Amino acid sequence: MYILGMAISFFGFVLLGLLILRGTRSHVFRLFPLFYSYITYIFCGTLAMYLTLWLKPQKYATAYWIYFLVTILAEFMVLVEISDQIFRSYPAIRYLGRALTLLIAASLGGFYILPTILQSTGRTETLFEFTLRASVTKAIILAVLFYLARHYGSRLGRNVGGLMLGFSIYVGMNIATMAGAKAFGEGLFSQVFWFMVPLSFVLCISIWTLSLWEYSPIPERRSVAPVMGRDSKAVVLELTRFNSELTKFLHK
Repeated sequence: MYILGMAISFFGFVLLGLLILRGTRSHVFRLFPLFYSYITYIFCGTLAMYLTLWLKPQKYATAYWIYFLVTILAEFMVLVEISDQIFRSYPAIRYLGRALTLLIAASLGGFYILPTILQSTGRTETLFEFTLRASVTKAIILAVLFYLARHYGSRLGRNVGGLMLGFSIYVGMNIATMAGAKAFGEGLFSQVFWFMVPLSFVLCISIWTLSLWEYSPIPERRSVAPVMGRDSKAVVLELTRFNSELTKFLHK
């Protein structure tokens, strides 16, 4: 399983490099700054893990777990990017969504990362709990973002839709893996971890590579269309008013 996991991980590393290269050449990189910052971090981190494995294998386990824990928090950048893209026309709402996502990430770090690092016994169980709760939190945020996009009639488009689909698969598989490990113990975890985690990420990266190969602007909402039983003009007016009031509040 370990060798298979390394092979899958290397394939994901190649896809990461291809995604970064394509994003740079097609100028999509600058349109999704937070997302590509996360992808660049993952690419550099994976490269560092390979170098550590080859040059100082005795330190690989410690380095990997530190990288893995930091990555769990870095993944919230993808959610912030999705929120930014959905509400790109409403700056105040976009900033509010970004602030809330970062607050959740900071709270998770304070309540779950620190106990994992400081706890002297039962560290593996704490790690399972932290990873599982972080993944569930991301799934909830994804569901809320999807609901808001649907509620306000936002058409996600190929790029943002691909981001949400790929990340949903990745988070869902992580929840299943960590829940299984927590329920059945370290034996199952040691057998499936090195295979399932790289596989979930490769599936996610594959979808991201396809969806972000070309920039596809989010389609504009039609002037009149039913949105959850309401006229789209009323929805746009509602969002505009909320954005205006929020902007006034933030500038006080």
